[in-house]
Amino acid sequence: MGYESIYPQTPVDTIEVKNLPERMALTAAAAGDAFEDRGTAFLKLFDYIKSNQVSMSVPVQASPSTNEMLFLVGAQDQVRHPQSDACVTVRTIPASTVVSLGLRGRYTREQYEEGLAQMQAWLAIHPEWQTNAPPYLVYWNSPFRLWFLRRAEIHQPVAPVSHALSPFYTFRADSIDGHPTTLSNYQGQVVLVVNTASKCGFTPQYAGLEKLYQQYRPRGFVVLGFPSNDFLGQEPGTNEQIQQFCTRTYGVTFPMFARIVVKGEGQHPLYHWLTDPATNPDFSGAIKWNFNKFLISRDGRVIARFGSLTAPDATELTQTIEKALGP
Repeated sequence: MGYESIYPQTPVDTIEVKNLPERMALTAAAAGDAFEDRGTAFLKLFDYIKSNQVSMSVPVQASPSTNEMLFLVGAQDQVRHPQSDACVTVRTIPASTVVSLGLRGRYTREQYEEGLAQMQAWLAIHPEWQTNAPPYLVYWNSPFRLWFLRRAEIHQPVAPVSHALSPFYTFRADSIDGHPTTLSNYQGQVVLVVNTASKCGFTPQYAGLEKLYQQYRPRGFVVLGFPSNDFLGQEPGTNEQIQQFCTRTYGVTFPMFARIVVKGEGQHPLYHWLTDPATNPDFSGAIKWNFNKFLISRDGRVIARFGSLTAPDATELTQTIEKALGP
């Protein structure tokens, strides 16, 4: 098998801005931790390229938040138009701009988090760049290579700062596993914001939300779940318990956040913005129950709101998402 390089490596201990070309990707995901169980997704992809005689290229792309892995299809095999199967999805990744940090050494969460801290410090002194998607890793070498020879990169997708940036992208929240996150990571995507609970009559909507996420994610759609205990104590667990419940019971892979307050005293700034008539006059009003849904456009505007009774597969919701995603 060949090892065509899709784009040049970033030198070790160097941070640079680089433009990545449009690329075709074979994608697969696994349920486990991205650092402890990256082998499951890797084997799905390896079996696919072996069965379909697709040349392997470098680097391999991996998402620490979703345990999704991508093999990039080389130029010669792109013209063959490989097809998706039960385990592997074929999709085109548009051209993008990233801030890239070159790494050497073991592929560990500690290395990743240290690298992210370096990149955040770099971005703090380069305000001309705004993050617009979650960061991810790229691996240039096999895990079987001696650890001190391995090369990797962290990529943080960015775009030039727009002076008309929506307030939606300024809000921050901790991910459910405790990592500070800015909603600017989702700039350019269509976003469904949902306040959730684990012991509610509407809790089975988790399954529908995950299905919605999987269906539209390749087109730039994401669901963001914000657990809340504001309605009859229906989300009493810790963040760890909530995460385990969502993953084991409903197979949730879309981004979940640490528990917040969505109404009344202590209301999270995001939900103040979503519900205040001064900032969201068309779709404002207090959150009345779990699983309220706000749809955010690619440029950060609230374009629709749906109540708890609107199921994730409701025609009115899916048609509005389709319209927002565009052709």
